[in-house]
Amino acid sequence: MHSNLAASSKPPMRDERRRSRRYAVKCDCWLERDDATIYGTTADVGMGGLFLRTAIPLKPGKQFDVRLQINGAPGPVLARGFIARSIQARGGAARYGVGVAFTSIEKGREQLGYFLQGGPALPS
Repeated sequence: MHSNLAASSKPPMRDERRRSRRYAVKCDCWLERDDATIYGTTADVGMGGLFLRTAIPLKPGKQFDVRLQINGAPGPVLARGFIARSIQARGGAARYGVGVAFTSIEKGREQLGYFLQGGPALPS
């Protein structure tokens, strides 16, 4: 055992791979590719990605075009991304979840940043 870990009073941190802070906001979101279009509602959104509730399980690694409709915005945020993680439905819930990491934001970066400034931040 490492002595610096034993002396620490802080609980161990989980493996955090997000590049940016996420905010608890619900938005309509579509993941699109040639063979599928998936619709869901976000649980959280950040400049680096989002977490989406879906009815369909998706495998990590799949790439999608992302269309995110922010409430009150004149148009959608358009991005490219991939499924970074997939969560099975639990406790009788019929919905799965997927973490989507953005590889680029093609349209609406400033709009997304402005919108997120007003949302309640999730715990780090």
